[in-house]
Amino acid sequence: MNPFAKLFFFSTFLLTISCTKTERKITPVFYHWQTKLELTSFEKNYLDSLNISTLYVKFFDVDWDFNLQDAFPQAVVQSADYDGDYDIIPTIFITNRTLLHLLPDQLPKLANQIVDKIESLATSEISEIQIDCDWSPKTEDKYFQLLQLIRKKKKDIEISATIRLHQVKYADITGVPPVDKGMLMFYNMGEVDKWETRNSILDLELAKQYLHNFENYPIPLDVALPLFSWAVLFREGEMIKLITNACTEIVQDTQRFQKINDTHIEVKKSTYLDGHYLYKGDYLRLENVEHQDLKACGALLKAHLKNEHLTVGFYHLDSTLLNSFSHEFLEEICHQFQ
Repeated sequence: MNPFAKLFFFSTFLLTISCTKTERKITPVFYHWQTKLELTSFEKNYLDSLNISTLYVKFFDVDWDFNLQDAFPQAVVQSADYDGDYDIIPTIFITNRTLLHLLPDQLPKLANQIVDKIESLATSEISEIQIDCDWSPKTEDKYFQLLQLIRKKKKDIEISATIRLHQVKYADITGVPPVDKGMLMFYNMGEVDKWETRNSILDLELAKQYLHNFENYPIPLDVALPLFSWAVLFREGEMIKLITNACTEIVQDTQRFQKINDTHIEVKKSTYLDGHYLYKGDYLRLENVEHQDLKACGALLKAHLKNEHLTVGFYHLDSTLLNSFSHEFLEEICHQFQ
């Protein structure tokens, strides 16, 4: 081959590579997890700055009523003031105890109730329903049957389900839900009820232990990242509750709280905190999402998530939370997945 032919061949080869290598499309979305769908002007401007047009909105919870021995919707969203500027994806949270107590012959009724309730609340046409449930080996069969029944009722739209890290790594044990796609919930990965846990919201070293089997997982996965904080309350060695968005107040108030280290606090005197009563001698573990850890998520996950069009969700939409994360920073986060 003469030098000119070689040059032509090499140039054509480079051109082919540059034309065939396409950048992954990233679509940011937000979760809305409050019982009233009423966006503030700040929240709307924030969403607009990220060109976000889709919200995953929790329509209601499904929990077990022990008195009536049946499953019922709770914490139903109120959307009287919603102005319809965004595509709404109904998201339904189902407690695992509901499935534990539900009899198999009650599943069709529950599927009908879920679909009917969604349709009664939706103010516009919907393209997807997402079911959020951390199922267990004891509830896997009933949960998957429920998803299939919902699918039969809504054949014309996508059905998605939330997926945890361990459910990917151990898919042969946990099973794969019969849905069109999954949303990998890349948070709440540690043991929140253990005092010695470093950070149960986002622990990248722990997450790395579960980044296996993605190449074999049979449904496409999007990803949701955390934008929240909480204080974990311990009393006499037992976890009592979670107190959201209270970390800054606790750190700044040295009259009521004694710092043990950067994340562990002792209650110096009995007091109220965000409506929760704390006793002297209680302990709190403060858990935040560090910016550098959030930024590292994309680099850590992008090789494991194969979608050409990847949805990156942020949990959740709240003015108080958003003050800690600029829209430029979230754009950076999304860019890490490309």
